Amino acid sequence: MSDHIALVDKAAPGLVVAAHVVGSTALGDRVPGSDLDLVVELARTPTDDDLRVLAEAQSLDLDVVYLVDGQPGPWGRDGRLNTTPAEVTPVLLEQLNNYSQTLRGPKPHFAVTRDEVEQWCRRNLVEYWAPLVELGAAARGPGLREGVLWLAFGPARLWHTIRTGEIVSKTRAGELAGAHWPDLADALKALVEARHDPGRELREEHRVVAVELGRRVLAEF
Repeated sequence: MSDHIALVDKAAPGLVVAAHVVGSTALGDRVPGSDLDLVVELARTPTDDDLRVLAEAQSLDLDVVYLVDGQPGPWGRDGRLNTTPAEVTPVLLEQLNNYSQTLRGPKPHFAVTRDEVEQWCRRNLVEYWAPLVELGAAARGPGLREGVLWLAFGPARLWHTIRTGEIVSKTRAGELAGAHWPDLADALKALVEARHDPGRELREEHRVVAVELGRRVLAEF
């Protein structure tokens, strides 16, 4: 991430005024293969030359959102820069305020309320996760590894945030869900271990547990 900022600084001095790490790295839960999540505040609406600089600095493992005066700007993922406005959610703003690591500039203080965070989490559960849970249920065998791990922890993270206001990592979400639903605890522990160990094999029972956890979370809200 520092390399990304250094490349932008060299080609467009003064463009970057602040930079903040979010996501699994900031939460102390980055695992092999995880993307790096970065939010960068820019000094101005990027010009065509600025966009070229940002595109050239974009790396494959970096997910970056650019803000201009607190408003969504371009964003980068999978080595490509997208010039359409980034999605800046209440959860991202809450992460910036309370769960980020600032690399440059002042600590962020964006206007967001707990109710806004909770309502976004509820909508996301219904609109995004509920269909994925049913897709997971319709699968056969162990399913795609990354998909099973994604499904295992995503709803659980939102479940905890809705209940407490706290944003937690995927690992912590798995632990909390296992404590709440003890009959799923062993399988969730195995899923947490698999997330940290790319060589750990997943079986059909792990996909089934990921689906069951998603359904239990959805049933609570």
